Amino acid sequence: MVKSRGKAVIGIVTASIFILLMTAPGLCAYDLDVDSAVAMALEYNKIYLSALQDKLKSEGNIREAEAGAFPSLSFAGNYMRNVELPEIVFGNEKFRLGTTNNYTMSFTLNQTLFDPRLYNAVAIAKLYGKYSDEAVKIARQQVIYGTKQYFFSAILARDNVSVYEDAVRTAEENLKVVSSQYDQGLVSEYDKLSAEVDLANLRPELIQAQNNAQTVLSNLKYYIGYEGFDTLNLDFKFNILDTIPTPDQEESIARATTSRPDYIGQEYLIKAYKKAIGVARAGRMPSLYFSAAAEWYTSVDYNLPNSNDWIRSTAIQLNLSFPLFDGFRTSGAVKQAKADYVKSSLAEQQIKDGIRVEIEEAIGLVRESKKRLASGEKTIALAEEGLRVANLRFKNGIGTQLEILSAQGALTKAKTNYFQAIYDYQISLAQYDKAVGLDQPDIRR
Repeated sequence: MVKSRGKAVIGIVTASIFILLMTAPGLCAYDLDVDSAVAMALEYNKIYLSALQDKLKSEGNIREAEAGAFPSLSFAGNYMRNVELPEIVFGNEKFRLGTTNNYTMSFTLNQTLFDPRLYNAVAIAKLYGKYSDEAVKIARQQVIYGTKQYFFSAILARDNVSVYEDAVRTAEENLKVVSSQYDQGLVSEYDKLSAEVDLANLRPELIQAQNNAQTVLSNLKYYIGYEGFDTLNLDFKFNILDTIPTPDQEESIARATTSRPDYIGQEYLIKAYKKAIGVARAGRMPSLYFSAAAEWYTSVDYNLPNSNDWIRSTAIQLNLSFPLFDGFRTSGAVKQAKADYVKSSLAEQQIKDGIRVEIEEAIGLVRESKKRLASGEKTIALAEEGLRVANLRFKNGIGTQLEILSAQGALTKAKTNYFQAIYDYQISLAQYDKAVGLDQPDIRR
């Protein structure tokens, strides 16, 4: 029995230690690809969440504007108690005026029959609602683009760390070879010093690359709202065979005018400003309102009145308002509304011109980065072969340490250029998607 209890205690302790180790910070990892990063950002990014609240606000504005077209019904109740009632004297007698308790309650119905400002205001509110929908899409695309920028920046920083890790490892191996040959008297002290200096120069660059990678990764976590495990593994694999054909410029521009949310939203804004001219002109037009009221009142000396004590009155009313002269206020409002309408039309043209510029720039970046990618792999292969030949020549006593250092620097440069080209290609695709107005395309790149 004692042995069984001892085994049970040991089992519990072992399980507890295992759970603590598995849940300890930094021991768990979360794999994140670019699609998952975008999805997380669209759920937690503060910019996008704020845009969604603006959309809800516009829905409230529509409901508030429409409320003016519906009838309104209100109730009012009043109770007044006369603490001391006035008295009048006739001869030797006093007469009290009024009653102690006074009750009043009423229902009032109001309905707008005709008001041109009201109907235009409802139409404007609905147009602003559609404009806010496009504003949400703009925020969504901004967050998608921003997430890709941070994600691929983190990938680039991570790859640069691997480049400098390889360079340090190669420099360490080279130093071992040179030190061994120096001990044998096969190379000069200058060759050994050159190898040591090369390694000493690479180590700070590796530390700087590691710090930069950590900073960029922290920025990515903050942007997408990541608050999970300490270790975040970025999942990204690049294959040059997956690069897409360079998009056609005119087709892209035509597509953008039907899908860019800022362009579509501006069209709704133009229509709203046109309706605003009608609202301003309505200052010269009549308005007609209907109201009906029912009132019950009673005055008694006892606390609670009976049903027979109440007196009812009802009334209906039509109110017609026709402005005759407003000191030219309406003409001033019309002039301002027309100016806003013209400005919104000019803004639409500016957006259209900007679309062409953005698409031209994005396509140019796609084309240029693809060319760099095509030559990048070949350049790395040539640099690796150059380093191999330089090491072989040095070991055979016909090369110099300078050749090795030069070849190593060329390989490091070729790798960093290639990884930069991958980053530029991915960002150029994200920039193209944003310029055309694509929401979240299938990511095959």
